[in-house]
Amino acid sequence: MAFIKKYSGLFSLKLSTKKASTDIQQTISIHFSKKGKIGIAVALITIILVSSFIFYPKGDQTPVSPRRTVEPVANTNSTDTSNSNPTNSTSPTTSIITPSPTSDNPFQPVIDAINNKDRSMMVVTNSPALNSTVWKQIAAYSWNYFKPGTGVDSQTGLPASGDSVSYFTDWDLGVYLQAVIDANKTGLIGNEGAWGSSARIDKVVSFLENRDLNSAGYPYWFYQNDGKVYHEQSDKTTDAINIADTGRLFVALTNLKAFNATLTNRIDSFVNNINHNRSRYVDVVPAIKSESLTSTNIYAYYVLTGFASFWPDQLSDVQQRIVRNIMAKPTINTPENISLPSIRLTEDPILCSIFELNNNPSQLTSLARQAYLAHEAYYNATNGKYRAFGEGNTFSDEWAYEWIVYDNRTWYVTNVEGPSNMTPIIYTKVAFSFLALYNTTYARNMVMYIEDKMLNPTDGYSNGVDESGTLLGGTGLHTNGLILSAARYAIQNNP
Repeated sequence: MAFIKKYSGLFSLKLSTKKASTDIQQTISIHFSKKGKIGIAVALITIILVSSFIFYPKGDQTPVSPRRTVEPVANTNSTDTSNSNPTNSTSPTTSIITPSPTSDNPFQPVIDAINNKDRSMMVVTNSPALNSTVWKQIAAYSWNYFKPGTGVDSQTGLPASGDSVSYFTDWDLGVYLQAVIDANKTGLIGNEGAWGSSARIDKVVSFLENRDLNSAGYPYWFYQNDGKVYHEQSDKTTDAINIADTGRLFVALTNLKAFNATLTNRIDSFVNNINHNRSRYVDVVPAIKSESLTSTNIYAYYVLTGFASFWPDQLSDVQQRIVRNIMAKPTINTPENISLPSIRLTEDPILCSIFELNNNPSQLTSLARQAYLAHEAYYNATNGKYRAFGEGNTFSDEWAYEWIVYDNRTWYVTNVEGPSNMTPIIYTKVAFSFLALYNTTYARNMVMYIEDKMLNPTDGYSNGVDESGTLLGGTGLHTNGLILSAARYAIQNNP
């Protein structure tokens, strides 16, 4: 099948679904005219210059020292002794620089006023310790993206991939279903009501039972959130089925059956084509099994587990087999001397696997910690430069893939066309996920750094900040769905 060649490389079926979902990001949230902004800024600066003589005593003009937090550092003894070729652990020396909760810049109020910045919404920065109450507020801010009329169509109940588009993929549907489950489990919504979990889920399941299919009998790659096919992008695709997006949707549907067992028959019916009017997914199972025999793709681990949950007899050992393949690869050291397997490794599929899959092998959790430690080691080696590699929107129309390891390279960035020379982005979803998993000073400080720069999360969290400090100001389903999963995980594991 055509997907195998792409899938064994960059997992391009997944990459292709993202490249149209980017829009130019805005870094400010209100829209004065240029002349109006200048006038307001001049007036406020004048006030601050005068008032600074009042706020700074003449005898001691030293600003208040930044607040420092005491957090546990990462346990770097993560070598897994259960495999014959473990990924070696190296303990980076922690050298944490804690940012101030509020900027020492006297002009910060001007900047905040122009950007309508409300610093009371910087929940991690403003909290002396992280607990379930703090994580529930984080979950609530991320859930803001999924409000009707924001990231979800108020008529159909179907999601949008980002704040400036009105379409979605099956991957996005999986993110949305998981977000609804997580919102319910964290107490943000109940089962009942027009926009409770039951109603939201029913809208998605009904869509899956009735949506238009392509000429091969599989889902189109893109749909509009009014429920119609998005032909402008779908007609550009050449493969009949998107294995990656389908597998991710299957992960969410498996979790949905566990969340609400009354939906099991409906879900199994359209996945297994019981009524002969849906897709024959079973036809791709032999090719998936064949792919898993040699795959070292971290995306494959995640999405093929989704298929295995529906065809366990044929695919029961997919998880273990792919992990064994990964651990059998030679290792490569990052410039900061963290050892990782020489594969194509980025954070999103690892984090999704930990938050959403059951029975992950211990080798995967060891790999996840090593990937995290690579980021912390980079920070220490660069004297305080944050890094949170993942996939996502950029400042152009490209969808970026930031690879911690890319075969024989480290810290490598690509887009759907190939290598990219863009400034790497510190993705918000990855930073919050690190904090939920490891609760280290490094992860906390990185989230505080992003909170300081991002817009108010009234419609969800901003996508990130690039490594030069420029805000990637849009919001999206991928960002807020993963943060919501991270928050639910943190609440469940650290009540």
